[in-house]
Amino acid sequence: MRQDVADYDELERADRPQFRILLSGTGYLQFANGHRDPSARVLLLGPTSGPVRGVGTGPLWCVGAGLLPPAWVSLVGKDADQLIDRAINVETLIGDVASKLHADMLASDSTDARFALLCDVLDAATRIVDPSQRAFTELVDGWLTECSDPHVDVLVARSGLSMRQLERRAKRYYGLPPKTLARKYRALRAAAALARGEDLDANGMSDAFYDQSHLIREVKRFAGLTPQQIRAQESHLLTSISEGRKSLYGRVGPLVSDA
Repeated sequence: MRQDVADYDELERADRPQFRILLSGTGYLQFANGHRDPSARVLLLGPTSGPVRGVGTGPLWCVGAGLLPPAWVSLVGKDADQLIDRAINVETLIGDVASKLHADMLASDSTDARFALLCDVLDAATRIVDPSQRAFTELVDGWLTECSDPHVDVLVARSGLSMRQLERRAKRYYGLPPKTLARKYRALRAAAALARGEDLDANGMSDAFYDQSHLIREVKRFAGLTPQQIRAQESHLLTSISEGRKSLYGRVGPLVSDA
């Protein structure tokens, strides 16, 4: 993302963890839980439970990638709920590797080259050695995407785990218990569809909410804007993210492309 402005103030929707390299600009991130963290030049955002406000001085130039849950655990070594709605300096995790990545990205002359550098670092830092991690998160991802309003009892039955065990594992990989996780992605799918100009009644997403007030409340809770504000494209960032992810349909998991 690049913004050639003297000052910026953007609202981001809730999301999965993010690994970001800030090549230009300074500022801070204000999280839904009240935490405010500075934007380090190589930054790791934990999973977010609500909208995040980014404020700072431009021009802004940021390159980054979302992290799937097993990659988060492999890179950070902590359960996701320990850093939910927080941002940390990646140089405290991987030291000189992060510093070199920042310098190499600044010296690169193309977007493809910068993303190749980022992918190399993430690939080396997130080797997954426990197949049970991937099996569990694939189970949860499938549950979250198979219908517009997933029920926790279905996940309990499929996982063979007790509710306590299930909540502990969900917090480890996603930062949130299953019920809140389902609310989050239900709202984000609706917000993304609205940002793309889709009709929630036509695609059946409105059936996942009790009524219009419930839809408005949940979308505002996780995306930071009401459905009317999203339709009016008050956030160009949300519209761009929603359209860009949808363009990746079939190449990434539906939890990424549809939400």
